[in-house]
Amino acid sequence: MFANKLRITLADRDQEHPVMKSWLDQFFMRNFTGPGGFDDTLVLADGELEAGHTVSRQEVEAGLETWLRGRRWIPLTARVVVR
Repeated sequence: MFANKLRITLADRDQEHPVMKSWLDQFFMRNFTGPGGFDDTLVLADGELEAGHTVSRQEVEAGLETWLRGRRWIPLTARVVVR
């Protein structure tokens, strides 16, 4: 079920840092009860996520970045990168 191992970081200027596990937990648990696309996810640690084949890297990037910006937890210059 969790075939993809994703690394999720915040890139801002010349630095990149793993997204905090607590933020990932909040985002994916919130989405677990909402859109079905993120049902097959498991947050492991800061910046580490295992996901099923139905989870799109692009959807994770866009959704998480929008969610973090809505809470004003990241600066406007930062972006979410999923590898």
